[in-house]
Amino acid sequence: MTELIPTKGTFAPGEPIEVEVRGDPAVVTLWHLERKVAETETENGLARFPAQPEGGYGVEGGGASSALDVLADPFRRPRYGFVARYDAGRDVRGVVDNVRRLHLNAVQFYDWMYRHASLVPPHDDFKDALGQTISLDTVRRLAAAIREAGSLPMAYAAVYAVGREAWPEWEDAGLYRSDGTPWMLGDFLWNVDPTNERWVSHFVEDLRAALDVGFAGFHLDQYGAPKRALRADGTEVDLADAFPALLERLTADVPEGRMLFNNVNDFPTWSTARASQVATYIEVWAPHVRLGHLAELVTKARSYAPERAVILAAYLSAHRGEESGARAAERLQHAVAFSHGGTVLLHGEESSVLTEAYYVSNKEISPESSESTRRMYDFAVRHGDLLFDRESVDITRAHLGGENLEFRVEAPVPVATDCEPGALWSRVIRTRDGLLFSLIDLSAQEDDRWDSPKASFTPLVGARLAIERVRHAPPRFHFADPDGSPGLVELEPIFDGKYDVVQLPAFAPWAIVLVRESEA
Repeated sequence: MTELIPTKGTFAPGEPIEVEVRGDPAVVTLWHLERKVAETETENGLARFPAQPEGGYGVEGGGASSALDVLADPFRRPRYGFVARYDAGRDVRGVVDNVRRLHLNAVQFYDWMYRHASLVPPHDDFKDALGQTISLDTVRRLAAAIREAGSLPMAYAAVYAVGREAWPEWEDAGLYRSDGTPWMLGDFLWNVDPTNERWVSHFVEDLRAALDVGFAGFHLDQYGAPKRALRADGTEVDLADAFPALLERLTADVPEGRMLFNNVNDFPTWSTARASQVATYIEVWAPHVRLGHLAELVTKARSYAPERAVILAAYLSAHRGEESGARAAERLQHAVAFSHGGTVLLHGEESSVLTEAYYVSNKEISPESSESTRRMYDFAVRHGDLLFDRESVDITRAHLGGENLEFRVEAPVPVATDCEPGALWSRVIRTRDGLLFSLIDLSAQEDDRWDSPKASFTPLVGARLAIERVRHAPPRFHFADPDGSPGLVELEPIFDGKYDVVQLPAFAPWAIVLVRESEA
């Protein structure tokens, strides 16, 4: 059995490409969309290719497949992971393997720090605010290994929190309710005013010191509340204004560090999306409970800042229960995010998934679930030029369904242009490479809540796509799905006098069809 694993989460332009071949030696091929661009023999366990232009690529060999991409900035197409364990002497190789296998090109170091108001510890071995034992040496080794694997280590840092030991020093800079009580998270963190100059200067110095640990930037957290609060003197702070101003200040004062801000439950994405940061990140909570809400969050965030990628943090508590239902829920979550041009922070450590906001309580998943996840990530990376085209336009309701006659999707189940349980959710976007149809099969599902176990998928057989003929020659159709056909395969259309029609291979639960019009 052969396994293909790129040596890096993302390759840089001009950098030769290496793919580790585990198992039997094989002839390995490199693909861009439907075109084979290179072929090589395995030598000393590696398949080596010359540097390639920016974009997503498929890798095939020995009956196995993988993917890789070439990006000047990994945050143009982020696959964000996490680590949350830093015990002394930890072997970091399992984390690095997961980074490479899932193409994670940025990794959040959750709760790596000494205290919220004092990030770098006074000595290497310590306990954090919640009693977790941490070795700064392990943090450093993980950061270095993740960098070497083509990924960016990002340090967690809360932008306005202090613990019990620091509150007396910062009480005069606190945020307060109208009754005079301080805003807190739980019973161990107090919120301070992120516009307070004394606090901001202190925070800047803390971030600068943290860069020396080996981090590439910072995951800047907030808690979603308060949204408006009072200072000790009774004046009001509007956090929707305060956060983007803070981002501008941090970017100016710590230019070596990439900044990524957490918009908790979409607050305040409308004001922070255009501020100085590397991507738009949204942590999802109720009332955003449906798969369609995930799509809306990505679409709206992209509209605020089209030049920025969108990352959702949508923790799957379903993974605490029966694994097959959780695995199905995860596949739908990824299909929705990827097909709308976004990604999800869900996987990390050596083989774990997030089920809640406290990342230390992550859940290790089975090899079967890990393999399912790998296929979804491979698919998104391989077809990234289509899925993450920033110039793409959603034309679904102007061309498909209802009174529209230009495109037809036919199936033995109901077809919908919205996210509806019991239906085949069909969308089409216009990209630089052609029309891209995305088909997500929800026909077996009784609900569309993203964080609930889902019914197992049965491959959908008998779906057809019809395109009204405009030019003299027929368009070309290429089909792909994460499981049966990860690379684009050409389909032969039949002309019925008005439409070019293709029969789609069976798929579950997601497939794409690329349609390129002829030159004639």
